[in-house]
Amino acid sequence: MRQTEIINPIWAYFVLIGGGIFALTTLPGMLLMMTIPLWKPDEISFFSILFMVIGLCIIIVLGWGMKKAFVAIKTYKQWRKTASPIVRVGEKPAELISGGSEKKKKPIWPWIALAPGALLLVSSGPGVLMLPIFPLFMAGMSTDSGNTPGYVPGLIIVIGYGLLIGYIILVVKAIKRLRTK
Repeated sequence: MRQTEIINPIWAYFVLIGGGIFALTTLPGMLLMMTIPLWKPDEISFFSILFMVIGLCIIIVLGWGMKKAFVAIKTYKQWRKTASPIVRVGEKPAELISGGSEKKKKPIWPWIALAPGALLLVSSGPGVLMLPIFPLFMAGMSTDSGNTPGYVPGLIIVIGYGLLIGYIILVVKAIKRLRTK
């Protein structure tokens, strides 16, 4: 890689820290849920197998992401040790000419947008799998009382999925903003 292509992988620190916290809080429960069919064979069903597969996929993706983040940090630290500023004879480094660093400061709003989602993801653990169906669940629960108007479940679904889609768009824009130089 060229020297201009390697930047400090801040995302890797967040993946390692967040993945570690997520693993500490959820892996014991996930492993227990995955082993239930082994010590209770009479309760094997489609859903127990589905939950085993989902738990296994989460563990594999978590391990893959943390390994990729660790390799990125390791590569960056090795590059920092070997990289030296290239200054030709008769030229002054850009920092001395401009009087400071020419780094662009990144905005703070992407971190403010990403923090609540990261905290929700880490704190809810495997319950995050319910997030896509949560508006449907809430709409179904709203019809349990006998005097609910007919428009309430539809309104809950529209508002719930609107908030989910809006937050996903905000997260994508925040990540793109952080990745720009």
